[in-house]
Amino acid sequence: MKQGHVRKRGKTWYYQFRLPEKGPDGKPVFDSKGGFATEKEAWAACRDAIKAVEQNKRVKRSKITVREFFVDEWLPAIKMVVDATTYDNWQAFVHAYIVPRLGNSDLQQLTAPTLVKFYAQLLVDGRIKPDNNIRMYEYWTKQLRRGQEPTPRQVVEACGVTIHAARSAVRRFKAGRIPKPKPAGLEKKTVRNIHITIHRALVDAVAWKYLTDNPADDAKPPRAARSRRPVWTPEQATQFMDSISFDRFYALFRLELTTGLRRAEICGIRWPSLDLDTGTLSVHEGRVVVAGRAQDAQVKTEDSARLIALDEETVTALRVWKLIQDTERALYGDDFRDTDLVFTYEDGRPVHPDSIRERFKRLAAHAGLLEIRFYDLRHTYITASLMAGISPKVVSQRAGHADVAFTMKTYQHVLPGMDEDAADRAASYILGRRETPATAQHP
Repeated sequence: MKQGHVRKRGKTWYYQFRLPEKGPDGKPVFDSKGGFATEKEAWAACRDAIKAVEQNKRVKRSKITVREFFVDEWLPAIKMVVDATTYDNWQAFVHAYIVPRLGNSDLQQLTAPTLVKFYAQLLVDGRIKPDNNIRMYEYWTKQLRRGQEPTPRQVVEACGVTIHAARSAVRRFKAGRIPKPKPAGLEKKTVRNIHITIHRALVDAVAWKYLTDNPADDAKPPRAARSRRPVWTPEQATQFMDSISFDRFYALFRLELTTGLRRAEICGIRWPSLDLDTGTLSVHEGRVVVAGRAQDAQVKTEDSARLIALDEETVTALRVWKLIQDTERALYGDDFRDTDLVFTYEDGRPVHPDSIRERFKRLAAHAGLLEIRFYDLRHTYITASLMAGISPKVVSQRAGHADVAFTMKTYQHVLPGMDEDAADRAASYILGRRETPATAQHP
């Protein structure tokens, strides 16, 4: 391959060099590019282009736009290789934020500064979803002033929200919790997730020879402070379980508080995965929500698939629940939907993960407890396990984390006290309780 040459054409400069391959007619093939302001710039670009060819990183110039690449090529390709919830989130980011603001740009013109500017703008005015909490609260207070307390169904019809959202809002408003208007910009965490989507897409663009390098590598998204989610104390968890002793899904909530399963995992357990004789549960399936609909899915990663032991009382609760379900199966006969799922409604219909989330909110509010998310029951379990002195490695394996380092980083606020306790226990075990020699004491 020749080193190429640089020439002036009009007021600008261009480079040209011969490629190693030949064209279909057997003649030499050249690569060239113009529009450079100076001879020096043209030579620098020429050297970079030759280096890309030598390293097998050369890409053909293309006018494909960001919209065409993301929508027509990337999304259809990844749908086959990522889980349904990840795909649903990524395609939502593409259509809601990436395409409307970057879609008309040439893919090969994307730069790190362009992406950084895009992220900054999303923080200022990126929010496109309506603030439904404020809309519902305004409707609620307006009706109260008229002497009418609206029902959740009326809130749904007036504000266009789901019945779950309306019921939850009505409970909050009755409890005196007034929503705060959301800012016009997106949260930092959301912008970081959009960056992750873009970065993954451009990794594929490099692999598919659309780009030489990934501009998202050098585009740093805003740093989102890790928030510490509230968890229940053991006393609050006990209070909750005592208050729902006659609830249909008592066993589900007990299993959640004693294993920390993800919501999708606990809703997707099937009886063949549960061995009540040995008290073990094999976690490898789940029920996820995609576009509002629940569907079966495999667990998130290989680390999420695991075999965990259950405590004796939880096993007893599950045995009682199985008797209830068997009775309902016999009562409904052929009308019972036999899916092998552990947690179902009376006729065998699978529970919807969103319904379980909303049920938890209602039960917790009725018990007068600190409001937390259903997912925070998982945090409650992990936090309690670490504070009980269980090895972080064991906790990590039971929780299905990628590794113990992630567990320790996420729950580092729990570990300082554990470290002090470990120091005392280890010293006592090795050396016992001893008096400090007088010669070692300070005068």
